[in-house]
Amino acid sequence: MMRSLYSAISGLKNHQVKMDVIGDNVANVNTLGFKRSRASFSTMLSQTMKGASSPSATQGGTNAIQVGLGAVLGSVDKIMTQGSSQSTGKDTDLMLQGPGFFVMDNGGQIVYTRAGGFGFDRDGHLEDPASGARVMGYSWGADDSTKVNWTGPGYGAIKFSLGDALPQDKNMPIKPEKVQLNANPLDGDYTESGAGIDPVTLTSDNLKGAGNVIIDGMTRVESNPKSGQFTFNPEAGKISFAPGYIRPNDGTSSTASYISYVAASNPKIDPTNDHKITVDYMPSAGAKIYTIVGGVVNAYTMAPSLAEVDDDPLYYWAENTNGSYSITFSKKTDSPAAPAMPGVTDSVGYDFLNLPRTLTSFSIDQTGIITGVYSDGNTSATHKIAQIAIAKFSNDAGLNKLGGNFYNTTNNSGDASIGSAAEDGRASIVPGAVEMSNVDLSQEFTDMIVTQRGFQANSRVITVSDSLLQELIDLKR
Repeated sequence: MMRSLYSAISGLKNHQVKMDVIGDNVANVNTLGFKRSRASFSTMLSQTMKGASSPSATQGGTNAIQVGLGAVLGSVDKIMTQGSSQSTGKDTDLMLQGPGFFVMDNGGQIVYTRAGGFGFDRDGHLEDPASGARVMGYSWGADDSTKVNWTGPGYGAIKFSLGDALPQDKNMPIKPEKVQLNANPLDGDYTESGAGIDPVTLTSDNLKGAGNVIIDGMTRVESNPKSGQFTFNPEAGKISFAPGYIRPNDGTSSTASYISYVAASNPKIDPTNDHKITVDYMPSAGAKIYTIVGGVVNAYTMAPSLAEVDDDPLYYWAENTNGSYSITFSKKTDSPAAPAMPGVTDSVGYDFLNLPRTLTSFSIDQTGIITGVYSDGNTSATHKIAQIAIAKFSNDAGLNKLGGNFYNTTNNSGDASIGSAAEDGRASIVPGAVEMSNVDLSQEFTDMIVTQRGFQANSRVITVSDSLLQELIDLKR
């Protein structure tokens, strides 16, 4: 009689746990990357009343007589099926399609997650905004053709920000100089020609050989300028304002920012022989290189590569030796006439029409490679910034759940195999989307009904068992 009571009690306890699991599933129906759990029961040890007997030549065998003693909680399994996709359009929102986890550094502890609603902190770390855990991956330096080494020095927290300089351009000067365009020039630096004539022009020796001229935020244009814009001739140091632009006439001034002409090392030139200049970095394609021989300025445009270029009146080639660049010029005999720059000694120099190219946008592909677009306003380049690390496990369900949508490894999950997304069975990445919970409310509500009825049935067993005990007690009357 007492066995039924305790069996029913074990049933009540197990159904309470199952309801707890269901409640947790329902509570996390909208939690990013959540994986539902399922409670399973198993039988408790049974009491054997009579053992089994073997059959004989004249009589059949008999089965054992056993009475079960109830149920125990067999397991709470993690159901690691794919959750549905929610498109967000946010660049740093990432969804894993298939098995795998993002690798995170949570205050020095390595954890794993399926929740890909990432963002940036103030220092540029790609992170989980809720916890501050940082997304791990491989970061490239200047050479993005380097093979990824997931255990090498490039592996760590991913960090980048809009406005970062292209690594190849990191040594370029970034501080522009400023001059004043006075309404009524007093210092003689600027002379205004064509007074009363459209367009107005300004000429300054200070601007000869300058680059990236910007006047109070105006846009520099090379042809067909619109009202309020201007063109600039670096050889002559001349600014030509577009028709309709009115200079200040009330004594105020406008600010012109520019990158100044920079003399190269070993400036003296022998017009009859090759000569070489050495720079800390390679000027971008489209940057200007000037030679000044006998006060005559020659300007050349850098080619898109380090190849030899035939460009009258000089041809040049550039070499990269351990990150230090040298540009060699060879004098040709058919040099055309060029504008004069009086009072300037013979030298070679260069300006920087291309300032350091800075990160203006980025994209993430299905393999987790973050590719940046870098621009200086004139030229642009793409560069691989980093690749997001993805971990896979032999037994995903064996991971240990932590708070904050995180997991860590256990003895039965296996070690993390970290590598590229969409490779070796790892999930691919869907950018601009997040993975929703895999909780199915219709399934959970059905399980809830079954669990409720099971609990009620076990309660009824206790009630009936109590009635039988009462009948025994009443025999004494």
